[in-house]
Amino acid sequence: MTALKPWTVTASRIVLADRWIRLRADSCVATNGDVVDPFYVLEYRDWVHVVAITDDDRLVMNRQYRHGAGEVHLELPGGVMDAEDADAIAAGRREFLEETGHGAREFRHVVSLRPNPATHTNRVHTVLALGAAPVGVQSFDNGEEIAVELIPLAEVLRIVREGAVQQSTHVASLLLALASAGRITF
Repeated sequence: MTALKPWTVTASRIVLADRWIRLRADSCVATNGDVVDPFYVLEYRDWVHVVAITDDDRLVMNRQYRHGAGEVHLELPGGVMDAEDADAIAAGRREFLEETGHGAREFRHVVSLRPNPATHTNRVHTVLALGAAPVGVQSFDNGEEIAVELIPLAEVLRIVREGAVQQSTHVASLLLALASAGRITF
């Protein structure tokens, strides 16, 4: 078996940088000598997803417009981790309250994955929230409009199979968190 090694980066430049994204163009040499130039890398901040279950076995989800797809989507609450967030749990707690007006009795980290390690630098952290309940009001970022929906847990796997949740990292977070909570098995 061949031991694979990282490419050598011979040069790198920032093509675009703003508050949401940095696009980097790297000049690379693969271990076999192939030159890959440019190779574009998207430098995103880490994201957090919250899988929140109420005491009466409902999943707290968001429905919101997603401009890239040009559609309204059913998703997990969550978003970009801020520099002020101590960790994924703090970010999840903050995003959950902002987007849904809910809090929870318990928050715990489930897993950290990479949404697209081929071109993205960030990770997505999944946080499980148990005992979710309304505690305040929603507080939207610019351009956000979010409708909160409570989905019975008994319907979650069906709606995932039917494609009602289109964001693939949300599907992964949802399934792994429900398994962590003992609600499904693989």
